[in-house]
Amino acid sequence: MNCEQLLNTTFQCQCGKTHNVPIRKIVYAEDAVEAMPSILTAFTSGRRIAILADSRTWSIAGEKAGSLLRQGGWTVTPVLVPDSARGGPICDDRTFRNLHRNLPPADILLAVGAGVINDLAKWLAFERDLPYAVCATAATMNGYAAANVAPTVKGVKTLHVARAPQAVFAVPSVIRDAPFELTAAGLGDVLAKPVSTADWLMNHLLLDEYFCPFCARLINDLEPAYFDHPTAIRDRQPAALEALFTALVYSGVAMTVVGTSAPASGGEHMLSHTLDMMSSVDNVPHDLHGRQVGLGTIFAAALYEQILKIDTPKPVLPPADIDHNFWQHLAPNVAEQYQNKQPLLNTIAQKITNPQTWNTFREAVRPHVRTPQQIKNCLKQASAAHTGTDINCPRPRLKNAILHMHEIRKRPTVIDLARLLNILPTQTDPLIDQYLTH
Repeated sequence: MNCEQLLNTTFQCQCGKTHNVPIRKIVYAEDAVEAMPSILTAFTSGRRIAILADSRTWSIAGEKAGSLLRQGGWTVTPVLVPDSARGGPICDDRTFRNLHRNLPPADILLAVGAGVINDLAKWLAFERDLPYAVCATAATMNGYAAANVAPTVKGVKTLHVARAPQAVFAVPSVIRDAPFELTAAGLGDVLAKPVSTADWLMNHLLLDEYFCPFCARLINDLEPAYFDHPTAIRDRQPAALEALFTALVYSGVAMTVVGTSAPASGGEHMLSHTLDMMSSVDNVPHDLHGRQVGLGTIFAAALYEQILKIDTPKPVLPPADIDHNFWQHLAPNVAEQYQNKQPLLNTIAQKITNPQTWNTFREAVRPHVRTPQQIKNCLKQASAAHTGTDINCPRPRLKNAILHMHEIRKRPTVIDLARLLNILPTQTDPLIDQYLTH
C-alpha cells in the first residue's frame, strides 16, 4: 500500500491492529486553494467556516481562500491569532482559552499557516467537536496530519490529544517561496525519524510498548529525495521540496494512525522542548522548533553511537528528583512528569543487565540509527541549522538544556538510556564540542 492509498481507509495491519486514517485528501497543487470550496463541502453540511491565520499567513493564502469560499456560498469569519511578545503566535493554554472563548459559530475550521496555527486549529477542532482542514504555508514541521498537539500548558511542553484534519492543502509555489529557515526547519524535523524509530523500538523491547513496523517505515521511500540530496533542498528544487513536504505530512499520518507521537518524536525533540521551556523561565528567545530538533537529532544520534558500543551495560539510576532551581516556577509540573518516569527507568535498568535482552535491543536498533556525522552533513549541505550558533544558543545555554532535557517528559528516550549508562553527563562536553560547535 503506497502513501496515497492510505487516505480515508481502515485496514488490518501486520502489527495486529486495525488502523483508521481519517485524513481524506492531500492536495499539493498550484490550484489547491481554488479546490477548497468543492472539497470542503464534503466534510460538513453547514456552510459557516472560521479561518484561523496570523497576519502574515492571512495575506499569503488566507485572504484568497476566504474570497473563494464566499464566492462558493460559504459564510467566512477570519480569526487572526495575535503575535506574542516574543514574535509570532504561540500555542499555549492561554492562547487556546482565548480562542476557544471567542471562536465564532462555525461548522468547520480552516487553518492557514504552519505549526502554531495548525496546532491551535486542531486543538480547537477537538474541543469543539468540529471538522477542520489546513492550508500549509511552509514545509516546516511534521504535525500537519497528526492528531496530537504539543502545546505549552502551565509552562511545560505537553502532548495533548487533538483532531486530524480532513484535508491538507498546499500550493507548491507558496512552499517554495516561504522563508528558507522554515523549510530548513522542516528538514530538521523530518530527519528526526531514525532516532524516533530507535526510541520507539527501545520502549517496545524494554517496556513492552506497542510498535507498528508499517508506520515506522511509512516515509522510508521518500527519504532519499531529501536526505541524499540536501543541496536540492537548499536550492529549492521542486521535486525535493515536494518529497520533503510529503514526508512531513505522512509522518503526521503515522502519528495519527498509531495514536501517539512515537513514530516521529523521540529524544531528539527533548532538546527543542527544553529550549522552549527555558525561554519561559528567563525570557531569552528560542529558535524554530525544527531547527532546534535538527541539533537534537545530531546529539541523539551521537548518544546512540556511544550506546551501541557498550557490550556489558552497568546501569546507574539518575537522581530521583529534578533541579528545582533550574526550572524555577515550572518545577512542580516538570517534577510530576519526571516522577512518573522513575518506575520505567527502574524497569529499563533491570532489563538491560540481561545480555540477551541487551544484544537483542542493539541489533534491532542499529539498522535504524544514522551516524551523527551523516545527520550533520545533511543539515550543513542544505544550509540548515547544525550548530548552537546557528540557533543563537550560546554553548553554556546549550549545555544546560542537554543536562536537563531528561527531566521534562515521562516517556523514556535515548536521553534517559544515556543517563542510565553514564554517557550523560560525563560525555556532554566532548559530544557538544565534536558535533554542535562547528
